[in-house]
Amino acid sequence: MTPIAPKPRFTDEQIKVIVAIIDTYIPELTGKELDDFVREYSNGTNDEDLVAFAKAGVVNQKVADIVVEKLQSLPSEKVEELGMVFKVLSSKVGTLALGGTYAEFASLSREQRTKIVTSWHHSMVTKIRIFARAMLSLAALTFYTQPNEIVHRAIGYPGPDPEMHSERFTAKVFPQYDFIQVPPQGLELTYDVVIVGSGAGGGVMAAELSMAGKRVLVIEKGHHYHQSELSLAQADAFNKLYESRGALSSTDGAITILAGATWGGGTTVNWCASLQLPYFVREEWAKGGLPHFTSPAYQQSIDAITARLGISDKYLEHNTPNRLLLEGCHKLGYPAKNIPQNTAYQKHSCGWCGFGCRFGEKQGTMMSFLQDAKDNGTHFMHDTFVERVLISKGKAVGVVGHQNGHKVVVKANKVVVSAGSIHSPAVLKRSGLKNKHIGQHLFLHPVVYAFGKFDEKIDTYQGSIMTALTTVAENTDGNGYGSKIEVPSHHPGLNATFLKWRSAVDHKRSMMDLNHIMPLIVLSRDRDGGSVELGADGLPRMNYTLSKHDILSLEDGLERSLCILVAAGANTVWTTQIDVDSFKVNKELGVTDPAFKAWLAQVKRTSIKAGSMCIGSAHQMGTCRMGSSPKSGAIKPTGETWEVKDLYVADASAFPTASGVNPMLTTYSMSHSIAQFIKKTDNTVNAKL
Repeated sequence: MTPIAPKPRFTDEQIKVIVAIIDTYIPELTGKELDDFVREYSNGTNDEDLVAFAKAGVVNQKVADIVVEKLQSLPSEKVEELGMVFKVLSSKVGTLALGGTYAEFASLSREQRTKIVTSWHHSMVTKIRIFARAMLSLAALTFYTQPNEIVHRAIGYPGPDPEMHSERFTAKVFPQYDFIQVPPQGLELTYDVVIVGSGAGGGVMAAELSMAGKRVLVIEKGHHYHQSELSLAQADAFNKLYESRGALSSTDGAITILAGATWGGGTTVNWCASLQLPYFVREEWAKGGLPHFTSPAYQQSIDAITARLGISDKYLEHNTPNRLLLEGCHKLGYPAKNIPQNTAYQKHSCGWCGFGCRFGEKQGTMMSFLQDAKDNGTHFMHDTFVERVLISKGKAVGVVGHQNGHKVVVKANKVVVSAGSIHSPAVLKRSGLKNKHIGQHLFLHPVVYAFGKFDEKIDTYQGSIMTALTTVAENTDGNGYGSKIEVPSHHPGLNATFLKWRSAVDHKRSMMDLNHIMPLIVLSRDRDGGSVELGADGLPRMNYTLSKHDILSLEDGLERSLCILVAAGANTVWTTQIDVDSFKVNKELGVTDPAFKAWLAQVKRTSIKAGSMCIGSAHQMGTCRMGSSPKSGAIKPTGETWEVKDLYVADASAFPTASGVNPMLTTYSMSHSIAQFIKKTDNTVNAKL
């Protein structure tokens, strides 16, 4: 890639501002705040833990340096942009302009700083709201993911899975993988097929082509962690297994994005949800010129994946929040159903699976297709970044990349890019492909949250993850676009990130309710999408703004979610909208309460605005979409690019539109189909020879 200028570094004065901002959000409580906090939550035996938690802040717990490091790791243009804000706030005039007080921001009292950051959250200026929300999210996620027993004891969180050293782990034999190491002088290799990426797309492709007799190499930019290396600790997992250490976002910072970045890709960290592509979406794709998706052959691909991964809902045991979702839907007459899981036809109770499945029960690619590929002679590289595809006379002939700074060239008859919807278009763009659809149509399944507080313990991180959903809001626009409503797994870090912040003590109070809070996610099927572009460093940037159409889908789902929580027995319900207070439920009247209906109307009027509430995403799709011609897509119905022969794309970036359901099974089955097309093409060529 083209050499770029060194990344700018924050100055000492800018760092003082950063620390002052995050210390406003999560400070050490003192004086009356401290006394009142302890008095409110004391049970006579936990005062010492409460005092320790109340006094714990980002500064005295050594978290501020980690936040600064995360900010410094952002792309250069974002560091420059934020640096300007911090520089302005390091001056008296700048703080007057952005906060209404003539003083350096870092010199202000916490009370003064609280007034300023509160004004940012309510600002009429979208960029200011987004800045405030992003700084809060980063502070909260970083602080509450640390392995801090002071915090864990107070809020009642057990830390890593208490069963992690049990027989569920010790009695298992897990796949072992060997990886090619690149020496300092570099390395050149030759294979029939090189596959970029080891997730749902790449894993299936490697298994299918190696079983067909191809010499295959899988290259993964992330690192392989054996089950014994999975600590199931929040911070460690985000640092090792996720893009940007779990701090990835859209370029404007408005949408927090989770994406796997390890051996097995997203299949290593996802929540087991294995939903087939809805038939109305298959019909939509077929009508768009892709008839394969309503053919028996595509169903055969789905069935093959289902059998290999042991996908079923017969072994589910709903945890408390999933049970309550079903109960709430039943009382309201909403349709609801189980979510099948890829758990090899066995019970799987693993609330820590977002940090990797230490028990090997979840059948991600490292437990299934990559093992099949290995058994059939496939070779592997990890910690290896592919810069570009090598192209000669309109044909893909290999890839070039680097491992720990050492160059590697792989020559191959075919190249399959399965690097995911963020990185696959980046690889194609860096390789010189020009199709207008490459990097466009970024679908994220944007998510907003509804919360309910219950008398009973919810413990949303315990038991099986995401085992139920409702489709009551899936067709908001009458054309197949709306939202699914599901239950996420919430450990302290994510919980803290998505909670509203009114004051430092209020946020800590909310964290004390961790085990009684039930979150619901409104997962929208976005119609209008965004884009992936290359930065000056050659790495991808995600541009995304919610359209008015897709906001309506989220609004509909949010209203339904709040009704479900009330029907399920919540005492209090709320959204992440900064301008809407929580609602105290009248248990006798429930959803028929006129006051509740008026509150719902306020939720809808307030709507979903960037920076005014927390918006997330864990699914990325569509950036190299399949189409019937170069005018409608970046790749052919067979998965081959329109521009370059023998260059294929096989991952969620190939989706023509958003799937509307958790995309893992669709990614697997689409890659399986593309593998059959490749094998058929090769057989035809061989027959002619």
